[in-house]
Amino acid sequence: MSRVEEINVQIAKLEEERKSAMLTERGNVLDRIKKEIKLYGFKTSDFKGVLATRKKRGTGTAAKKTVAKKTTK
Repeated sequence: MSRVEEINVQIAKLEEERKSAMLTERGNVLDRIKKEIKLYGFKTSDFKGVLATRKKRGTGTAAKKTVAKKTTK
């Protein structure tokens, strides 16, 4: 096996490890965010400006859904 193939195998292994770690840590991050939102008293209306801005910029899942709706007409 060439050195390049060895590196590609290592990359694939690391990508799988990264994916697994992200899924594991994702729950912890979401729990922490929820606790902090509750602690500081944020409401859903506090985030509407962020979501509207993202939609106007054309980034994020909100924009993707809008584009999908327009193309299906």
